[in-house]
Amino acid sequence: MNSKIFTSSTLLLLSVLTPFLVQGQPRVVGEPEVLISSDETIFMKPLWSPDGSSLAFTSTRHQGIWVAEASGDNMQQITDKNAGYGFSWSADGKSLLTRVSEYENRRQKHAISIFSIENKAQQLLTEFRNDMPATPQWADFDRQVVLITDESVEAFDTGKEIGTREKMTTNKLFYVLKSNKLAAGMIPTNSTEDISPFDDAQYLNLEVSPDGQKLSFEIYGGNLFVMNIDGTGLVDLGKANRAKWSPDSRYVIAMVADDDGHEYTKSDLVVFSIDGTQKINMTQSSDIVAINPSWSPTGNRIAFDNPRDGNIYVLSIEY
Repeated sequence: MNSKIFTSSTLLLLSVLTPFLVQGQPRVVGEPEVLISSDETIFMKPLWSPDGSSLAFTSTRHQGIWVAEASGDNMQQITDKNAGYGFSWSADGKSLLTRVSEYENRRQKHAISIFSIENKAQQLLTEFRNDMPATPQWADFDRQVVLITDESVEAFDTGKEIGTREKMTTNKLFYVLKSNKLAAGMIPTNSTEDISPFDDAQYLNLEVSPDGQKLSFEIYGGNLFVMNIDGTGLVDLGKANRAKWSPDSRYVIAMVADDDGHEYTKSDLVVFSIDGTQKINMTQSSDIVAINPSWSPTGNRIAFDNPRDGNIYVLSIEY
């Protein structure tokens, strides 16, 4: 009797806390809807906050970063700097980490910076450098920021205090080094491990699954792949770009595009199961050029941009 009650209660709790962890494949509900638009600015590359309550996005040439509520309301510009390339949310959703750029005597320089969502304050973690080939990543519960390059593994304190959490333990962050190597950066030992599945390839758009067990990445001029974080279990998903993971780590969504050498002539968002057995076109009924998808942490919305009108759109998803 007690056993049955416990089982039923547990299943009910799981259904409330993780509504996207259900059987079946994702499918679109309705048509894409405009979430963010402007007559003056072309927006692109939306990225959901960790709790799905907000979206961050940039504009052409990665100039500036904006944040809006998931409804599209209360849009605010966090910075007007060239800071929109490779930005990422802090775990608490209160900050954005990015590589900022500026020009000095026609030479581009880079620095690592954190921007506060609440007051837009900028915290520079490094001075501006002539060369910064990688983008920074959060580490150690956001108490550190790590930059891994071919020459070094650098860690910078953010000044954030976690309280009673344990001290940092060794963990892995994943990077593309010089475009021709996939590497696992070991923190805090500040070492790297080569996990490249191909000897002669250029790697792009590396993404780690939410459960931390798999990687997705592209080969330049080739296909989209998924593999385990130790380099095993390689799966070829076919021609696709800029993949993002579903929150349950069962799928990736990517853009499958055609271009004429100057601009995209067509692009659909396609969901792939990580074993390669399922391929679901989520925008086939729309003539929108859909690029740069981002899957909401709640599992029921996908944000993307359209270069033809400069708007951010959302798709509603169910399983």
